[in-house]
Amino acid sequence: MAETDSEKQSKQARAESVERMLSDESPPKEPPENDPAPNPAENAADDVGESLTRRGEDIVKDEGKEPGRKDTGTSGSGRPTGTSTPRDLTGVNPQDFEK
Repeated sequence: MAETDSEKQSKQARAESVERMLSDESPPKEPPENDPAPNPAENAADDVGESLTRRGEDIVKDEGKEPGRKDTGTSGSGRPTGTSTPRDLTGVNPQDFEK
């Protein structure tokens, strides 16, 4: 089966892109469009709006941590870490397994 013109153009464009990557050349710049930046409000669906529920971070600030959870600091990437006690796993306050 012979390649179509579209397939040949696509193949050529990919080959040129690979050549640019291997030679560290920048891709050709396209002229900016004359249209102003799109307004996100114009593209939003009618049923999209402000969230009516609270964020988890806000709940912890208002009500404190859930029973059975403990903070242990942060990981190497700076993300918070923690552990769960049997209370968190069962929802019942079992004998103290905490050390």
